[in-house]
Amino acid sequence: MLSSADNMAVSFLRSGPPRAAQLIVTIYGDIVEPRGGVLWMGDLISLCEGFGVNESLVRTAVSRLVSKGQLAGEREGRRSYYGLTAAAREEYHLAAELFFGPADGDCGWLLTICPDPDEQVILLRNGFVQLGGAVFAGADRPARPRLGTAFRAKALEPDADELRNLMAAAFQLEDLSRDYAGFLDRFDAMRGLAGSDLPPKAALLCRLALVHSYREIRLRDPRLPLAALPERWPGFAARDLFADLYRQLSAPADVYIGDHLLARHGPLPATPEAVRKRIASLTPTP
Repeated sequence: MLSSADNMAVSFLRSGPPRAAQLIVTIYGDIVEPRGGVLWMGDLISLCEGFGVNESLVRTAVSRLVSKGQLAGEREGRRSYYGLTAAAREEYHLAAELFFGPADGDCGWLLTICPDPDEQVILLRNGFVQLGGAVFAGADRPARPRLGTAFRAKALEPDADELRNLMAAAFQLEDLSRDYAGFLDRFDAMRGLAGSDLPPKAALLCRLALVHSYREIRLRDPRLPLAALPERWPGFAARDLFADLYRQLSAPADVYIGDHLLARHGPLPATPEAVRKRIASLTPTP
């Protein structure tokens, strides 16, 4: 029989089943990448079933990720294992730096004149916005692409309402703010669940749900200079909620990983150094 905590977790997780490929990306990013990058297909199917995603959808999604060069398959006897390719593992590692680590500090601006259409697509995918013609602007954050003719810039009146209004419209911050607020409403209900005696598998599934939802919003966040953000920006509270819940859920979740999930040469390690660093990096926003 399911415990009351299990029932709460299942009800929470199945309220909105995610797409299979996106869920698999979350599983590999949260569980597999920091533990060597390889997972048994049977375990992947079992984890996805916790979200109401069936085996057929999982196998189809894995095939597509293989064709895109993100996963590579290998067999041992009757078992299939899928590992992240070297390029995908680097990509997942860089993405994880957006979710873990200290809260965003202040920064300046990057302006670039970029007439190349292919490079413009890269800029837009990496937190830039098109101001007009070939002129793009974005926050001067680490790992932002330097394409076209780029300049570092600083606002002469960083606290001006005109700047906030301009950036809010250009970067569609109203939509992002609404999504962060929705994340807070949904996952605040998980506080009591995370603080209960949640069984290890349920804790892992809840953590995956947390990462999956936060990831979808955080990857769209342009991470603007602090003065350009609206007052009471919900992204700060969302980041603190994510950090708090991730820390609470990780002790039982990582126990399940070490006891039940398999790579090709044996169980995945429960808490390797890369995982310990992730958890330690989730400090509260100053």
